[in-house]
Amino acid sequence: MGHDQLFKDILRSFFRDFLGLFYPEVEKRLDFDTLRFLDKEVFTSLPEGSSREVDVLAELETGKGSRELVLVHVEVEAKRKRGFPKRMFQYFALLWAKYQIPIFPIVVYLRGGQTAVSEEDFRMSALGRERLWFRYSAVALARFDGREYVEKGTPLAAGLAALMSRRKTPNPLALRAAMMRRVAESELDDARKFLLSNLIETYFGLSGENRRGFERLIAQERYREVRKMQLTWADKMLEKARKKGLREGRREGRQEGLQEGLLEGKRDDLLRILSTRFGPVPERTASQVRALDSIEALDRYLDRAVTAISLEEMGLGE
Repeated sequence: MGHDQLFKDILRSFFRDFLGLFYPEVEKRLDFDTLRFLDKEVFTSLPEGSSREVDVLAELETGKGSRELVLVHVEVEAKRKRGFPKRMFQYFALLWAKYQIPIFPIVVYLRGGQTAVSEEDFRMSALGRERLWFRYSAVALARFDGREYVEKGTPLAAGLAALMSRRKTPNPLALRAAMMRRVAESELDDARKFLLSNLIETYFGLSGENRRGFERLIAQERYREVRKMQLTWADKMLEKARKKGLREGRREGRQEGLQEGLLEGKRDDLLRILSTRFGPVPERTASQVRALDSIEALDRYLDRAVTAISLEEMGLGE
């Protein structure tokens, strides 16, 4: 799952929680019983000539008082790029032309950004006079203090802390354990726990001695639910790897294609799991994985990846 897609899934599953964390005054005004996602909206008339699907687009009614509709449009960006304000205005203009109801646009920066929560704008002038001033809201996750958000107590805040600053954190491993414990002991269903644990595994990866130190830390009894959640996460990743291999093999339509599809899918997902658990995979280790031509051997490595605490323990990278 791509990083952007992972975060889009988080936003859809925790939409109200997200607004409650960063825009509580907006969250209070909306009736979430009327929530309807429209984010399959595809823009095909962008001036650059390319088409693009909006990230998250939600239609809701306001709460008490006037029952007006409002669109909440959220874009996910890896980092702030030059020209992005113009693109946000283009989205706004196209959405307004189609729906003609109030729109509340937000961008979420996964990395970088100017300040934690801010207003950004796009301005247009003609003949020396300002003709347009468009504003949208911005959330820069890296500008928040991760420890502070774990202490807020909500599972989403704990998950998002993986993308936040850890500069003021004296013990990052303890912070990561606290994040996962907050999610594991919450009353969320398994699907939403998996999304948040995947967020933490993806954006707060550990390798080498840090991974070994973390495993020793969560061996304590108070982290029992964290250990269970980690196993559930690993099992689901393995299952996705197996299903992906089967799908790729079936597309070939031949027994040889099935075999090669299974092998390639398992190699790719073993590398992805190794990268998530232990950090960047050395080229030598990647070459070892690419050379594996046995489904049984790949399955053994995938199973071992659930409990191993290093590449050396996996028998790779030697």
